[in-house]
Amino acid sequence: MTTITAELPDSLLRRAKSVAEREGMTLDQFLAIALSGQLSCWDTARTVEDHIKRKGWEKMRELLSNAPDVEPEEYDRL
Repeated sequence: MTTITAELPDSLLRRAKSVAEREGMTLDQFLAIALSGQLSCWDTARTVEDHIKRKGWEKMRELLSNAPDVEPEEYDRL
């Protein structure tokens, strides 16, 4: 593990502490999960962008058209 020092706006830190407490985890755990989630989003966006550059929008639309158009299961809803 690596220790870092970061500057955050006070309001963001308050919100992060609040969520961590509500979810029963340490602030460190919450920040690691939040950062991991954001990195995953950026990786996904990069993958989609790369696919579009290689194959074009039409192939991307074709790929997305294969996704089922159904409501998520109850356990998977926000």
